[in-house]
This record gives sequence, C-alpha cells and structure tokens, in this order.
Amino acid sequence: MHLISRFSLFLALATICFSTLADESMRALEKQGTNLRLSGNFVAAKIIENELIARYTQPAGHVFALNSIITQLTWDETETLYDEALVNHASKTLDWCEPRLEFEEVGATANYYCGQANFALSFHHALRGNYYQAGKRGTASIDYLETALTMDPALIDAKMHLGVGYHVADNLPPFIKMFSRVLWFIPTGNSEKSLPYLLDVIEDGDQYRDVARYIYSILLLETPELRPEASIQLQQLVALYPANSRFQLRLMSLLIIMDDYHGTLRTISGYLDIRKSPAEPDLSLTKIWKVRAYLGLGKTQLAANTFNEISAVFRDARDDLPNWGVAWYVLTDGQLHDLASRRDQALGAYREILSIAKDTYVSDNILEAARAGLSEPYQIQPKP
Repeated sequence: MHLISRFSLFLALATICFSTLADESMRALEKQGTNLRLSGNFVAAKIIENELIARYTQPAGHVFALNSIITQLTWDETETLYDEALVNHASKTLDWCEPRLEFEEVGATANYYCGQANFALSFHHALRGNYYQAGKRGTASIDYLETALTMDPALIDAKMHLGVGYHVADNLPPFIKMFSRVLWFIPTGNSEKSLPYLLDVIEDGDQYRDVARYIYSILLLETPELRPEASIQLQQLVALYPANSRFQLRLMSLLIIMDDYHGTLRTISGYLDIRKSPAEPDLSLTKIWKVRAYLGLGKTQLAANTFNEISAVFRDARDDLPNWGVAWYVLTDGQLHDLASRRDQALGAYREILSIAKDTYVSDNILEAARAGLSEPYQIQPKP
C-alpha cells in the first residue's frame, strides 16, 4: 500500500511537471507567433497558429487565430473574408473554456480564454451592426477577464483586452449609450481603468507588451493634446519592427494629423530606405501620405506629380485597399481638382466621400474636409 502511495505521488508529480513543460512550450510558441505578427510576417504567424492548434488540447491556437483576425479587421473593418473563421475559432475556444471556468488549476486560463473569445465576437457583431449581440458579448468579455485577473493577479496580459473594452464602452456616441441603459447593448465603461490597464501590460505584460503599446497609441490619437505621446509610442514600434508597414503607415497618418509635414516626409524616406521597394498596396498608401505632406507644405506640383503615380493602383485595385485609404485618396483627388480649377470633378469626389461614409467608417477629418469642399473650393492654407 505504501508502495502504491509513493507511485501515485510520483505519477502526480510527473503529470504536473509534464503539464508545466507543455504549458511553457505552448507559451513560447505563442510568444514567437505574436512577435511574427508584430513584425508584419502574417504568413509565418499563420504557421505558428496551425502548430498550436495541432499540438495542444488547450485552445491557445484558436485564441491566437482570433487575435490575428482582429488585427486584420482593425486594418480594414469592411473585410468579411474572416467572418466564418472568427465564429468557428470562438466556438472552439468556448467549448473548451466554459466547462472549466471554476476549476482551481485552470480556472484563470479558462476565464482568460472565454474573455478573449467573447471580445472577438463582440468586435465582430459590432462591425456587422448587431449591437445587441455586441453588447452582450462585450459584457461577458469584461466579466470573464476581470474574473481571470482575480483568480490570477499575475495574468497581466488580460488587462490589454480589458483596457480596450472599457475605453470603447465609455466613449460611445451618446445615442448608443442611451439605448444601452435600456437594452443592455453595451457594457458599462470605465475610462479610468482603460489607459492604466494598457500601461500595466506595456510595463509588466508577457506576450502582449507591444500589442498593448500599439493600442495605447491609437487610443491617445483621439485627444489632440495626447498625440505627441502617441507619436513617441509609434516611433518606438517602428524602431522595434521596421518591416511592419502598418506601424509605419499609422505613424505617417498621425504626423499628418499633427501638421508635422517635414516629420512625415522623414518617416516616409526612412521607411522606403528600409523596405527598398514595398509591395502594393503599401507603396501607394505611403505615397498618399506623401501627397498630403506636400499639400501641407504648399508644394502643389510635387503633390500632383506624386498623386499621378498612384492613381492607377487606386483605380484598378480599389477592392484590395482598406477603406480608410480609399477615403483619403478620394478626398485628395477632389482637393487637387479644386487646386487645378476643375470644380465639377472636385464636387464629384466630395460627394463620393459622403456616399462612402454611409456604408463604412470615415474619419471626422475627412468628412469635415469633404463638407467644406462642397461649400467652397479647397485652397492651400497660408502658413502663419
């Protein structure tokens, strides 16, 4: 009996050690995949995703896939290619985590995974206009992630999704908030937790430190006085991941919004030197910011010449471009027509902007410029 007891103890310890080693190898693989995604290497990240799904019973691979899909949708929210996969990966994750939420050994992980699955579903439903389901899933996501943190305070990465969730919920248009009080569309927000949570992940997180840094910089963009700090964060990301075109393009767009046109041109020059010859559509998206910088500096001929270099790409491959890029292109087209005294073509472009905005998100900057262009021709603003 004593021998059996010893053997049982040995078996239990061996099982725990094996489980720990498996967890460590899984976490290392997740981290490798996240770094590949941060570097802009989505093909290699997909290989890691498939390996995670094949090797482990925990749904780490499905959660990794959800985060990869969210990354793609934040680049172009109108893309529907990933809808079926998102729902499938979320279902696989929930099938594993829901029965284990109160298990002592894996309860924190189960709540963490359930939180991320519901976060992805909330995002998906919001993009597709199903606000009831978006709010329901958003509420569940926050509850699961807070529970995960309570069960394991060292699970700092959970604060990344929480930080986004709280910010979005607390900064919705008033009319949506009005409905949410009645229909429970949207979880209660807490902006006071949002940015500090993201900063905690940047300082002490595991695999999501630089993902949180990117999200933090995007949230800072919304407040003009915080944009210099956003620029600092994006410059760090560009330095760490120079091959990731999305970080580069986001920095360029921020510098344009800040009227730092020389800084925009320096960033573009450095990016093109690093990448030599970026593939389309990245090259044309870069050049649209170059055109905006030239316009900001009053160099209309350089702006027109650069714009002509990208017209064919935006005209012939429009469906392959993110909608925000198309909107900037159309606005710039209208303004260049105005500068060349082609008022009818300019008005057509401004009206197209308003039409685009009916079907997808268009930034306030673009909409304001289009409405102003409908009222009177665009002119280069004299420098103070």
